[in-house]
Amino acid sequence: MFYGVDKINAFALAMLNQAELDDLLWSIAQGVGEIMSFEDCVIYLRNEDKLVQMAAYGIKNPKDREIFERIEIPIGKGIVGTVAETGIAETVSDTRVDSRYINDQFEGLSELAVPVIYEGCTIAVIDSESDKVGDYSEFEMALLQVIANIAAPRIASAQYRLELQQTQLRLERSNRELQESLAQLAHNQSVMIESEKMAALGVLSAGIAHEINTPLGFAISNINTIKQDYLPDVISRFTALKNDPSVSNEIKSRVFDDELTYILDDLTELTSETVNGLNSAKQIMLDLKRFSRGDSDVHELSDINKGIESTLNILRNELKDTCKVHLTLNPLPETTVNMSKLNQVFMNLIINAKQSFDGDGEIFIASMVKEQNIVISIRDTGCGIPQADLKDIFTPFYTTKPIGEGTGLGLAICYRIICDEHKGNLSVTSNESGSEFTITLPLAENHLLQA
Repeated sequence: MFYGVDKINAFALAMLNQAELDDLLWSIAQGVGEIMSFEDCVIYLRNEDKLVQMAAYGIKNPKDREIFERIEIPIGKGIVGTVAETGIAETVSDTRVDSRYINDQFEGLSELAVPVIYEGCTIAVIDSESDKVGDYSEFEMALLQVIANIAAPRIASAQYRLELQQTQLRLERSNRELQESLAQLAHNQSVMIESEKMAALGVLSAGIAHEINTPLGFAISNINTIKQDYLPDVISRFTALKNDPSVSNEIKSRVFDDELTYILDDLTELTSETVNGLNSAKQIMLDLKRFSRGDSDVHELSDINKGIESTLNILRNELKDTCKVHLTLNPLPETTVNMSKLNQVFMNLIINAKQSFDGDGEIFIASMVKEQNIVISIRDTGCGIPQADLKDIFTPFYTTKPIGEGTGLGLAICYRIICDEHKGNLSVTSNESGSEFTITLPLAENHLLQA
């Protein structure tokens, strides 16, 4: 059989045009099969301690770039594995008498395998089988080895190129992950700073509330004295003077004119309004002190309805212009909770409800006892939450708000307080008409026993 130099030259040039490893191996399999008129040719590529079929020509390649029943052979096993281990080409005239032969889907009677060696290491094996006994000559083995030697640096180069590409991809992925980690770290740092600021503000608020309570107490006491003791006494004396027959009409007309009557009437109304305002301010200070109390880990018997009312009292100024709040607070038994943290939950949910409005809106807050649980619902008529976001709504740092307007921690903190610390449940439903958050808290054991 004559093998033209021109065919081998064309084969070498074809390899030079293949930069990718996969393209190169298929090109080699086809070139070897055509040059040497093989019925079967398979390229095995070494992968650590095994050989993997990567490309084929003839029987193993039924169509396109497919390999029929791709197999892997350990280094040192079978004829191909032995060639890879020794680095010495072999021809087997009759595979039926060679115990090393590995039966593939094509049962060859003779086999030729040559190593592809680069820098002293077998990086691949070119293998061919025939259905005839003694079908391969020493010359064919020598020629196939020459072809393998020509292919060796190209295969090694393509492998190196592939490794570089994979390394570059890993570096790019690592760089992206590093950038994401740095961004997350910066975000977490910002959140921690804000959290510390809020904690400091809470302590400061509690101190301010305590300090303001003292002068408020003096003011309320003094105004009540004026309203209840001094003002009625002054009005009584003026009335007695007005009705005293011993006082001349001329004096009465000078003293008891319309302006004095208006002043006396207005003083009564002004003192009443002042007392109401000061009492309201005192209640806000008490609510603020209760809301930001330092003993945040204390669980004690509490009236949850009062907690809701206290939170609304603190948020009164925040809600008064754009929100109409509807309260349906049914009587609740006192239960053991951390009221300070529940107030934080109520505040977060109410502020979220308020922020869902584009203009004016309504918030509906209800409480009730249901199946040995206290249930609180906070519903709004806002824009709603997209269905795709609902599954992540309680995930830390997840937010649907624009950058800079939300940390993604508010609802996560609410979930932790309700579900982890109070063994309750926090759920949400939402559509285009608004959202509803439902808090379920188990009643304290003493109330369950009483029931």
